[in-house]
Amino acid sequence: MPIKSTNKQLITDFIKHKKDESKVSKQTINTYKTVGENISFNILTTQKTIIKKLKELYTNPNTIQLYLNLIILVRRHNDKETNQLIAFRNTLKEKIINERKGNMKEMNNTLPTYESIKESLENLQGIMYIINYLIFNIGLRNKDINLKFVNNIPSEEDENYIQLKNNKVILTITDYKTDKKYGTKKININDTRFINELKYLDLVNNEYIISKKDNSKINNISTWNEKLIKLSIDKLGQKLVKINIKKLLDESNFKEIETVGKNRGTSLSVLLTSYNLMHNK
Repeated sequence: MPIKSTNKQLITDFIKHKKDESKVSKQTINTYKTVGENISFNILTTQKTIIKKLKELYTNPNTIQLYLNLIILVRRHNDKETNQLIAFRNTLKEKIINERKGNMKEMNNTLPTYESIKESLENLQGIMYIINYLIFNIGLRNKDINLKFVNNIPSEEDENYIQLKNNKVILTITDYKTDKKYGTKKININDTRFINELKYLDLVNNEYIISKKDNSKINNISTWNEKLIKLSIDKLGQKLVKINIKKLLDESNFKEIETVGKNRGTSLSVLLTSYNLMHNK
């Protein structure tokens, strides 16, 4: 494809190729489009120019790596060199690790204690209790919590579902970050308080626990994340998971940490680095 092709054309062509191979999810496609729209230089320009531009535009190594990943994929699809870009991406790994450790250290010094969060949770009611319980106690990601209340699971499982059955809550989560790796997640909740709070919501079949004004599903990721942040204790969002992991590590409760990992669809090694507030030690 000629150099004059726009990034939009290049990414559209790349996505079509991936769709034909059935190797890309809707979420990944949206990510490709969003990232591609923010690249201000042509993806097929020289590797030196790309590296120079990325350094000029961004200081966060995670952000640079995000753009690099897509640029490398699109260039490979167009039979363009990527060796210098890959070498540059490799240099970012240590920076990302050091930055993560620094962020963890700062959070460890500033975040509320496990006990204070637990107390705050007990004082909540309704949807705020439901959301914070699912993040703090179960360890779910934001996307997992976009739940549809159903009496029965449909034959085609393409969403995340919540049921009240045999006096327990059953979560069936099919649409989440690592679903291709871990498959459908089934989570049972027997907590009496949680069950009662869900009952008090008085949801009807096929109603989402949080929805748009017309009762339809919130598909926009940014909108969904903003809603959950506002509903979370002290607007901590997923930091609640880090607080819980720290408590479990303090107790050497690796069995429960493994359970959180299964609930999230996250490996133990990731929890012990990306979600461990003591990882800077």
